[in-house]
Amino acid sequence: MMRAYLQTVLPRKREPRVTGGTARGPWAPAFAGERVYWHDGPLDAPMPGDRPVVWSGTMDSAATVRSLGATHAIAVDLADAARSPDAGGRLLRRHLARALVARMADVPVAEVRLSRTSLGAPVVVTPAGWYISQSGRGGDWLIGASRQPIAVDREPLDDAPPLRDMLAPAEIQALDRLAPADQPLDWLRRWTIKEAHAKLIGSPLRIRPEAIETRLDTAVEATATFEGVSHCWTWTTATAIETVAIWA
Repeated sequence: MMRAYLQTVLPRKREPRVTGGTARGPWAPAFAGERVYWHDGPLDAPMPGDRPVVWSGTMDSAATVRSLGATHAIAVDLADAARSPDAGGRLLRRHLARALVARMADVPVAEVRLSRTSLGAPVVVTPAGWYISQSGRGGDWLIGASRQPIAVDREPLDDAPPLRDMLAPAEIQALDRLAPADQPLDWLRRWTIKEAHAKLIGSPLRIRPEAIETRLDTAVEATATFEGVSHCWTWTTATAIETVAIWA
C-alpha cells in the first residue's frame, strides 16, 4: 500500500536529466567552498580532477558501453563480484569506478586497483589518495570519486518511503509542516542523505537511521549530523533521488 501511495503522490519529473555526454555541471553551495560536479555522459567528455565527481547512468546506455571499452576484468574484481548475489552488476559498477578514477587521476585504467574494507565499503588501493563510493539497483548506478572521503546513495522514486520512526524528532516536525502531497519526496530525500552520511562514516549497518539528523537548506543542499557533519547535495531525476555527501 505504501509503495502504491508513493507512486501516486510523487512527481514523476523534477529537474531534466541531461544526457548525450553533457555534464550537468558544478554546484557551488553558499555555505561551503567545495564544488560537486555531476555527470551522466561518457568519460571522454571533459572531466575535472580537482573536485568531487558524481557519475550516474544505466547499464545499457551508449555512454556506459563507451566508458567500459578501456577496462578489463582482473582477478581481484572477479573475486569481489563472486561474493555478491548481483555478481554481474557489481562487476560492471567496479569496472566503471576504475574507469572514473583513471580518468580523474589521469592514469591508465590498468593501474587502478580497488578493494573493500572489512565492512564492505569500496576503497581505492592505487593510485593513492583517491576515494570512491557506489550505489546501484537494477540497471541504474551512481558512482562518486574524489580526493577526499565521499559517499553516494541513489533511491528510485517508486520505492516505499521509510517509516516515521526512522526519522529524528526535528525531521518529523519539518515533515508535518509540509502539505501531504510534498511529504513523500521530502521523506525519501532525507533517507538518501542518511544513507550517504552513514556510508561516509564507514559503518552504516551499526547506525540507527533516526540517530542521523538531516537539515534541508535548499532544494539541492543539505547537512547531516552524527559523529560529524557532512555537506550533502541531492539531484532529483525523473526516476530517482541521488545524493552525495562529503565531510564539512
